[in-house]
Amino acid sequence: MSLIGQIASPTPTLDSATLIFDAIEYLISNDCDHAFVQHEGETAGIVSAGQLLENYSSKDLSNTSIREYMEPLLTIKQDEPQARAAKIMSEHEVGCIAVTNQNGALVGVACLKKLNGSLSEY
Repeated sequence: MSLIGQIASPTPTLDSATLIFDAIEYLISNDCDHAFVQHEGETAGIVSAGQLLENYSSKDLSNTSIREYMEPLLTIKQDEPQARAAKIMSEHEVGCIAVTNQNGALVGVACLKKLNGSLSEY
């Protein structure tokens, strides 16, 4: 059984007040697809570089923060099966899920596109 923690990627954290342009620049320069979003000291959601780029190119968002475009933060423990993570993402119609250790600390993110073959398991 393949565990979701085996494909989790380290993910940076950005403040919810970060402007979209600054977040895109940070994610691209650090070769990251996603960032956790922290609001008032708590991890409140996640944003993807692709989604931010798509929205930024279609509208004037020069003064808009990433909080407006963050997705809810769904989590799964790193020792859960990849198929379970794929099912949760599919049910919630999201492209990624936050991966935590046994103590609930964030260790990274796993994306649906990385779950090769796991979708057929559930």
